[in-house]
Amino acid sequence: MKYQFLLLLFLSLSFSAQKAEFSNVETRKATFEFHKIKGPSLGTGVVGMQTIKAFAIFIEQESTDHSPEIFNKVQFEAMNFDGKKSTVFLCIYENENGLPGKILDHAKIILEIPIKNNKIIADLSSLKIKVPTNGYFIGFEWIHSKENIINGTQTDGPKPYNPAISGIQIEKPNLFFFDRNWQKDNEQLSSSLKIDVDYLPEN
Repeated sequence: MKYQFLLLLFLSLSFSAQKAEFSNVETRKATFEFHKIKGPSLGTGVVGMQTIKAFAIFIEQESTDHSPEIFNKVQFEAMNFDGKKSTVFLCIYENENGLPGKILDHAKIILEIPIKNNKIIADLSSLKIKVPTNGYFIGFEWIHSKENIINGTQTDGPKPYNPAISGIQIEKPNLFFFDRNWQKDNEQLSSSLKIDVDYLPEN
């Protein structure tokens, strides 16, 4: 009987420890701020398409001494058409021979984009995502759901998907898209996505 009690006590403590561990994992979530933009959004931007599921840009490592860093905040502008909300994934990818590769651990984050034109600040600091030393790609993967389809006057061909993400014009194109595989887009009017990223020391 004594041994059975000790076994039950051990199992109970083990379960409690596992529960606490899972609870800590669950609380590691990104947090978001939404700030309405009253004026028109700058830049042309991109929307999701039935054939083009994702867009991303390349960002070089900025740490001059290559000290370990984690992602802090990601800022961008987004809007929806049709007067409805949408969902999209914010993704950070490894640099794989100059193209987006594997998504970093914890770096595929679902966002609910409000109806109005918004500046969105995603705080990723609690996720402890390490910044790759050889640069990385950051962008968005559109969710091809019925709710995200942009309805309008278009009757033929595949329909586009909300949300629209703001872009900027730069001299050297820095926009990549996924259509069966990742490709560099040298023809888009939006030659880069308007994304600002900052970092924190790892420790």
